[in-house]
Amino acid sequence: MRRFPDVALTLAVSLILVGVFVGSAGVVRAQGDGTPHWSSSAPVPEGADPGSPPDTYTASPAAETEIAQTYNAFLRISGAVLKPRESTVDWYGAGGGGCLYASAGSTFATFNTPIYLPQGSTVKFLRMYYNDTNADKNSHAWFTVYDLYGQIVLERGAASTGSSGNGYATTEEFTHTINYDSYSYVVNWRPNDLGSDMQVCGFRIYYHTAPGIVYLPLIMR
Repeated sequence: MRRFPDVALTLAVSLILVGVFVGSAGVVRAQGDGTPHWSSSAPVPEGADPGSPPDTYTASPAAETEIAQTYNAFLRISGAVLKPRESTVDWYGAGGGGCLYASAGSTFATFNTPIYLPQGSTVKFLRMYYNDTNADKNSHAWFTVYDLYGQIVLERGAASTGSSGNGYATTEEFTHTINYDSYSYVVNWRPNDLGSDMQVCGFRIYYHTAPGIVYLPLIMR
């Protein structure tokens, strides 16, 4: 009987490499000085620098009006409800209690909160509201879709910019249909900075409701 151990081994290694490549594609980008930039909410690998997100998008005033008129269903989330994924950071509330910032520990720590939208609704934008007075660093937020084993299926991000204080940033338009049979949904936020000069104050998620659904369910099972 002929055996094909080399073929089987090669196939297995190839599948692993493909999985790693697909899982990592699009999250490491070279910055102007060649430093790898980590643009995902996944844990930051050693040597990468997430300190100045390059993929922020802010719509023009006309586009903002169109977004509000077209996607009149939305969910608001206070920044105060976010909690850190890691135990390597301390945080404080800010503003009137609706904002927060990382006060000590790792600037790479990620804060998050679950998202509950109607089954079958279609998500189009995530908007982050922030208070950023740091001219050198930007915070980063993501609408993140996880599969049932915690792997990222989809992410769309926006970053704070400038140093003028209160502002907001909106992701580019995307389309994802809420499906709790296969996915879980989270808003992730990474401050990339310590101190009250980098605060997250809230989020708004714009979406279309599925036909026949006009409100969020009162009971989530």
